[in-house]
Amino acid sequence: MAKALLGYSTGPDPRVSHRLAGENRLLRQRVADLEDMVLRLQHENDALASVASASVDEAVARDTSLAHS
Repeated sequence: MAKALLGYSTGPDPRVSHRLAGENRLLRQRVADLEDMVLRLQHENDALASVASASVDEAVARDTSLAHS
């Protein structure tokens, strides 16, 4: 009776399973690529922030030395 209510099935269609496995593989690769991109951008951002901080420190030091002159 339960089979009649839910619909009789002999099991999952191998074509659908294969397609879903392929899509899953592609999505996992895309996630890995995006994670790599995030890490690369974080490193670039850290490097740029370091350069900017050094530039600000130099400008402040220069202004301070000019003010005391």
